[in-house]
Formats: sequence, structure tokens, C-alpha cells
Amino acid sequence: MIRTIAGAELFINGAEVFRKYCKKLMLVFAVFLAGCASKNVQQVDHNAVTSTNGQSQVGVDEPVTPFAAETLYDLLVAEIGGQRQRYDLALGNYLKQAHKTRDIGVARRAYQVAVYVGARQAALDASLLWVELEPENPDALNGAALELVYAGQYDRAFARMSQQLSLGGSPAFDVLASAAGNEQGRLAKDSQLELIQQFDQLSQAYPDYPVLKLGRAILLQQTGEFESALTLANELLRQDRGFVPAMMVKGRALHKLKRDAEAEIMLAGAIQRHPDKNRLRLLYGRVLVHAGKLDLAKKQFEILLERAPGESDIVLSLALITSENGLEQEAVQYFEQLLALGERNNTAHYYLGRLSEKREKYSAAKEHYLSVGPGKEFMAAQVALTQMLVGQNKLEEALTHVGEARVRHPARMESLFLLEGELLVNDRQLGKALILFERALKTNPESVNLLYSRAMVYEKLDDLEGLEKDLRSILAFDPDNAAALNALGYTLADRTDRVKEAEALILQAYDLNSEDPAILDSMGWVQFRLGNLDQAEKYLRMAYSQFPDAEIAAHLGEVLWVKGEQDAARSLWAEALRESPDSQILKDTMGRLTGGDPKSQAETVSTVQ
Repeated sequence: MIRTIAGAELFINGAEVFRKYCKKLMLVFAVFLAGCASKNVQQVDHNAVTSTNGQSQVGVDEPVTPFAAETLYDLLVAEIGGQRQRYDLALGNYLKQAHKTRDIGVARRAYQVAVYVGARQAALDASLLWVELEPENPDALNGAALELVYAGQYDRAFARMSQQLSLGGSPAFDVLASAAGNEQGRLAKDSQLELIQQFDQLSQAYPDYPVLKLGRAILLQQTGEFESALTLANELLRQDRGFVPAMMVKGRALHKLKRDAEAEIMLAGAIQRHPDKNRLRLLYGRVLVHAGKLDLAKKQFEILLERAPGESDIVLSLALITSENGLEQEAVQYFEQLLALGERNNTAHYYLGRLSEKREKYSAAKEHYLSVGPGKEFMAAQVALTQMLVGQNKLEEALTHVGEARVRHPARMESLFLLEGELLVNDRQLGKALILFERALKTNPESVNLLYSRAMVYEKLDDLEGLEKDLRSILAFDPDNAAALNALGYTLADRTDRVKEAEALILQAYDLNSEDPAILDSMGWVQFRLGNLDQAEKYLRMAYSQFPDAEIAAHLGEVLWVKGEQDAARSLWAEALRESPDSQILKDTMGRLTGGDPKSQAETVSTVQ
């Protein structure tokens, strides 16, 4: 059986063998040279150093490669360094002598030590030397292939794996495929498709090798070909009903195809047959979360946490599930456990801030929000903190905080300028907001977000010239910016007589994003201004069905009113007022169209009540 050799044992085993080797030379060195013509090949599985029989066995009478005294000294120092946990010294000497002597065993030993200490570049270097010295050794090919995968050199890794397969080895094509699609090593879409073609070609020569088919299924899944991935997973499961990696592919494919009920049934059965497969249980738990079955998901994650108490992903999943279930005290405990583990600190502090704020523990909430450092939760924490302060009538404190945060985090300067501007605009301090954006644009004059935000301030100040200037500046270096095209087109349609020009701009935006409710609203409104009432109603109904907003309701209601469908307009406005009773655009539209008739407005309000 295969046994993992850990740390000092790697070097202690070596010392005994080196004694046997050097007995004839009357040298008593406590070192082991794994490659002194040793016939025992050690196999590396990812990050574990393994020996096929658990012991290094070299006969005393086997031939010994003669080494110069300098080489023997370096190897002795390497082994002593390894026994004393000076792995840097051991690795440095082995790499140096591997290249100097080009001895197979020294190269293999250098690779083993590099893998053990996690020195990826050194492991790649040693593995490539090893395979150069033993080009038909499946273990050397396996080591080189894996290191090329870790280095992101997927084409070269595939070539080594193909060679390994031809020699009867068992290459990890699934590892290659997974690495090519993860966040750190993701290939571009074209490169992924090229890799799939390589898998297809090799599959013709080896149609029955399951891991090759599995790797292809993983790649297809990563490129969005979920049906094809599902087909391959089903083929693999017909060949081997207990092939867990194929179950994983099938479960993910079903989930992506929005067939969660099937995925849930399949994974529940798989968990019953393979209760010890943690990755399978993890996928099952995530499918349950997506299906909204949080109680069932919680049970799965609790089982996983028992097996891996220090696994931060599982603790985080439980923290989020308990928080969603309203189990706030449990959620707090899990988030605090994350902090104790020293992992996901930003995430933990952010959610602890939210939970503290919900429980009206505002000082604690503020402390947690301020503890969120650079990362994906940083801006969410800044927004949450400022909103909390504004809710406590502490706008000036919120503005001061954002200004100080800009100094501490210059990489987030643009986002923090935008946040401060939003605070000022919401408080109707439009003049200050304009000054702020002008200041921000001095350091970042081509910022689309800052230009767009300043344009919106100009719109609120009725400065249409300023608005158009900023939006056209955006379009000058980003002509396909749908938001800028739409904002300019809508403003021209709504506030000027340049309606045909507005239509052209909105049509450009629509061609870029025909599903955006804001663009659909603009399409409807410009058609209304052109007198195309049926077209206007069509687009506005599409917009309102996607996003039942008060402004869209005001526009659609006006179209219906002009078409003579006043009852339908009143009904629509009543529905919108129920959701947005303070909407000024609804009130203005109703007042304008009813001529300020108290009876007409009262009828609408009574409908709401």
C-alpha cells in the first residue's frame, strides 16, 4: 500500500539507506541519497511525498554512483539540514547538485523535497530535470505534468500527461481541467476551447480512459456547455455508478441548468452511498442553500464541520446559513470562530457589523465595519457604516469618515469619492457635490463613473449643457457605453425638442442592452414624445414588468391617459403609489394630467386606500 512520508521521516529514512550505501566506503554519514542508483522509485501525489512500499530499500551490493567529495559534502549538509528542519538548505543543495551531477536520484530527491516544502518553482525546475533524465518514467512525467499545471502551462502539461498515458501511467487530466478554469489560473475562452480540442483528439485514441473523459466534462462545464458536460457525466456513471468525480460534474451541471430538484435527488442518493465524501456533501449543501432549504443545508455543513473543525469555508457557510435563518446568536458565534481561525477576517467583521447594527449595538457595528480592510467587502462596509451614521442623523460624521478613508486607502479613492458624492446628493447639497466631483476629476479626468455622477448632479441643477458635456466626454473614449447613451438620449427626449437625436442615442443603447428596464423605459418615452403611442406602451409595459418602478409607472400611466384609458392609468398609479407613496414624479404626473382636479386625485388615492 502507499504511505505518506512526512517531514523528518523523509530524511530519517534516507539516513539509514545512505549508511548502507556508504558502508563499503567506510563512511558513516547520517544522510540518504535517494538517487544513488536506487531502484525504488518514489511517487508524488500532488503535495504528498509517497513511497510505494513505505521503506526505502537499496541493497548493499547495488552499484553506487561515484560522486566528488564536494558533492558528497553538499548532500550530507542537505540531509542534516533536512533533519534539523532547515529545508531551505536541503532544497538549495539538492537542486544545485541535481543540475551539477545530472544524477537521476538526486534530481528525484530535489523534487521530493521541493514538493514537501511547497516550493513550486523549485519543484518545477527539479521535475523537468528529472523527466529529462528519465523521459519514459511515468512518475517523472506525472511530477512534471503536475508542476506545469501549477505553473499555468497547460499545453505543456497536457503533452506530458499524454506521454504518461502512452506509457501506462495514470495522468490527472481532471486536475489540469480544474486548474484551467479556477479563478487563479482561468484560461481565456479561446484557449479553453483549444484545450477541449486536444482532449477530443486524445479521447479518440483512448476512448475508455475515464479521467480523460472526466477532464473534458470539467472543461465543457467551465465554458458553459452544461448539457454536454452532463452527457459525459452520465456516460461515466453508466460505466461506474460509484465514480464520485462524475457525480460532482453531474450535480454542478444540473444546478447550472436550473434543474436543482434533480440535482438534489441525485446528490442525496450519492451522499447515502458515499457518506465519507466531503466534497460531495459540500456540493449537496450548496445546492440545498440555493433551493432555499437552509435547515437541511445547515445539517450537511455541521457534519462537514465536525470532520474539519478548522475549515474556514465550512464555518463561513454555516455562519451565512444561520444568519439567513434568523439564528443571529449562532451566526455571531460562527463569524467569531472565523476571526479566531485568523481567516476570512474581512468577511467576518462585515457580517458581524451587520448583525450588531440589526441588534442596535451601533458602537460594536461601527468597530466591526472599521476593521474591514482592503478586499471585496471593503466598500460594502464603508457603505453600510455611512448609511448607519446617516440613519442616526450623523451625516457630518459619515462625510468625515469617508474623507479620512480616502487618505488611508488611496487605491479606493474613486469609489470613496462616489460614496461621498452620493451622501451629498441625497442630502440635496448639490453645490457641494458638484465641487467634490470637480475635485475628484482633477486626479482622474477620464473616470467614467465620476463623469457620469457629475452629469447626474448637473441634471438635478437643470444644467443640461453641463450634463451633455460630461456624457459626451464619456462617449468620446467609450462610444459603446449604454448607460451614457441612454442618459443623454432620455434627457434630450424629456427636456428638449431634440427628440429625433434622442431616439438615435436610445436606439444605440437598446442595441447594446435590450434587457435593461431603464433603456426600455427610455425607448417607450421617446416613442411617446414622437407620438407613437402603441410602441410607447409596448416598451413601457416591458420595462414595468421587469422593474415596477414609480417613474416607469408615471410614464406608462401618462401613455394610457393620452390614449383615453384613464381608468387603467388610475389603477396603475394606485398600484405604484402603494409601493412608493412619496414618489414626487407620480404626484406631479397625476396633478398635471388631471389638471389639479381634487376629485380625480381623490379617486386615485381612495383606490390606494
